[in-house]
Amino acid sequence: MLLLGGRVGAADAPMVQAVSLAERGRDLVLNADVSLNLNNQLEDAAERGLPLFFTVEVEINRPRWYWFDETVLTATQTWRIAHNPLTHQWRVSSGSLALPVSSLSEALSVVRHVRNWRIADKDAFKPGSNHEGRMRVRFDVSQLSKAFQVNALNSSDWSLATPWTEFSTQVVRETLPPVPVAPAPTAPAPVPDRPTDKATEKPAERPADRPNGANPPTSPSMNQTPGGLGAPSLSNGSSSLGLTLPDGTRGTASGSTVLPNAGSPNAGSPNAGSPNAGSPNGNAGTPPPEAP
Repeated sequence: MLLLGGRVGAADAPMVQAVSLAERGRDLVLNADVSLNLNNQLEDAAERGLPLFFTVEVEINRPRWYWFDETVLTATQTWRIAHNPLTHQWRVSSGSLALPVSSLSEALSVVRHVRNWRIADKDAFKPGSNHEGRMRVRFDVSQLSKAFQVNALNSSDWSLATPWTEFSTQVVRETLPPVPVAPAPTAPAPVPDRPTDKATEKPAERPADRPNGANPPTSPSMNQTPGGLGAPSLSNGSSSLGLTLPDGTRGTASGSTVLPNAGSPNAGSPNAGSPNAGSPNGNAGTPPPEAP
């Protein structure tokens, strides 16, 4: 924000009536209103096709009590007003910018009302310090041809300028309130893994998962028979499994006892459950001795 103040003069005399500075992004722009009227000699010269040049000058200084004032910036802008007598067209230009207008009064309106003129970067000013500035608008004789410059030096009608108008300004940096930041979302609590039964590779049941008073189910186990044959049996002994005996016969395992099937050749022998079942002496698996 920039606080400005300037002098106000009479409407008839050439005078800078108002000055204001504003921030636009990172630029510092100037707006001003000027009271400026042409005399009859300058109007007649413009109607005949003589270009008129008006220059706007701005200076801003920073006062220093221990030394001379520091010049912060100096800016100028020149407007050219030209008329074509053949086409009766007026044109106002400044640098690469050109505006077609319909009359001399409309062309002077561009010079009288300065709008959005970038004069410097806003970082050129120190925040919180006072600055003193001045501004004026003058008819720039130095832009004319040499013949008209000589006439302008000998006649006061060609001398048209506003006096220097002083103003003061102070730069204040506005601090914006901090933007509230939403808290980061919290991660959900990890769910503990359920213990598994290594025999079945299934999650073990928890007491809460079983009905009241129910016992956990039993799993089958492998028991070894006295003969060394691995016969699968259930831990409660109430189930039986079908097996193939070493001699090729089919048997049934009930608990820890292996019984041959009824249809096998050795089903009726007394040692049907042994490996040598079916021989008279119980040693069918031993070969007979050779004759001498």
